Amino acid sequence: MDISISEAALKYIKRKQEFYMSQNRKPRLILVAKSCKGAEFRLLFETPQADDIVVQTEDCELYLQADLLAEYGGFSIDTELFFFAQRLLVQPQRQSYICDCKQKCNKEES
Repeated sequence: MDISISEAALKYIKRKQEFYMSQNRKPRLILVAKSCKGAEFRLLFETPQADDIVVQTEDCELYLQADLLAEYGGFSIDTELFFFAQRLLVQPQRQSYICDCKQKCNKEES
């Protein structure tokens, strides 16, 4: 269970940390959605929750819920070019394809 961060992602996170430092907002990894394409994650800069754990990786502290780390076995964080802007790409070590949309993927459930 670990978190690996590429050099480009580390630079991106540190730049954002400097910007949000005065507002006491920290890098926090969150689960955005579960779908048939897999779980999606984002790294936001917000106030940590009381039940968050802190993971020290490289030269950076990341906040996240402990159950996310246990369920997905860790994460790799890199950057990607999205149209003309750079953004973070968060990939879990173990992917979950369990959908929570209650639409076509889970027709059996009512």
